[in-house]
Amino acid sequence: MDNLGLIILAGGLSTRMGEPKALLPWVNGESLISHALRKGLEADVHDILISVGDDEQLGHAIQTHILDTLSNDEKEKISIVRDSVERCGPLGGLYSALSVGQSAAYAVMAVDMPFMDMDLYYDWLYQVDCNTWNAIVPRGNAGKLEPMAGIYRPHIVSLLSSILAGDDVSLHHAIDTIGHVESIDASDYSWELSNVNHFDDYQWARALAENEFRRVPLISVVASKRKTGKTTVVTRLVSELQQAGFSVGVVKSDKHGFQMDHEGTDTDLSYKAGADAVAIAGPNETAIRIRTKEQSNLYEISQFMPVDIVILETRSQGIAPIIEVTQEGHTEELISDATDRVATIEISKLDQDIPQLVCHIQEMMRSLHGRRYC
Repeated sequence: MDNLGLIILAGGLSTRMGEPKALLPWVNGESLISHALRKGLEADVHDILISVGDDEQLGHAIQTHILDTLSNDEKEKISIVRDSVERCGPLGGLYSALSVGQSAAYAVMAVDMPFMDMDLYYDWLYQVDCNTWNAIVPRGNAGKLEPMAGIYRPHIVSLLSSILAGDDVSLHHAIDTIGHVESIDASDYSWELSNVNHFDDYQWARALAENEFRRVPLISVVASKRKTGKTTVVTRLVSELQQAGFSVGVVKSDKHGFQMDHEGTDTDLSYKAGADAVAIAGPNETAIRIRTKEQSNLYEISQFMPVDIVILETRSQGIAPIIEVTQEGHTEELISDATDRVATIEISKLDQDIPQLVCHIQEMMRSLHGRRYC
């Protein structure tokens, strides 16, 4: 279907998140809403309708901070739509957007589904043989319908109007009421269909997105002060991740200098004679010593390590995703940004916090593996 538009559902009260989801930072300088917009623009959809509910401030922020930075050709494709029926949730947003839509059908993408792929919508369209459907809705894990990632025809607006006048204004009720709905098996796309409803969901989803295109995934361990327990946390993480089957690298900064070779060894004598780099390879380990004019970039070092994941240990704010280590009762001294920080570890609660943290990291690594090699 060449005449496919996109509706981005960006409204809602965000009560579980605590702040508007659409404006939350994503990766590469994007927000969740600009990330969704870019996917629609890159897919060259016919038009894009951004549903902002009844939040006038959100619509203004999207207009001034995002749409006004686009080219004129891009802006011509995009409209901001306020709800014409108040307080009716996603169904109200869908109804209001379809009421003004000019495309033959609209893919719906919730702004809190950051891993949704536009190619999936086109695949689902091609899987449907007949042309009499009113909606195409994916069915995810456990057979659950996911109407906030469906495709809808504008002619169902009159049906939606009747539903909005009733007591049940849920999207699931609408699916049961609007007639011919094609259900698509999307059980292999659980991550694409996942929502970031809570702040910790968002933090770990962003951690996955940050690591998705790195050669070697990483996580930083930071603290505002020395002797807080960073190395204790790092060594515990190394041990637990190794037991889980991952090879782990560690990169640590040292502002005071260090000596990793032994005085008088062949490599030490070669280095002192002026060699820019020396290496020694033994049966079970290899060491490389390189002369640098300034301190090496920790991230660049991490990307050359032949491991599954690297842990950066540093007193600076680190590279997202970040674990910050604190002493008991000192959370007011956190130095990392909350959107980058996936966990805060009180060193006195290590046995309590580490298992849950390792589970999150394992899930991130499994998801990365699936998205890279599926």
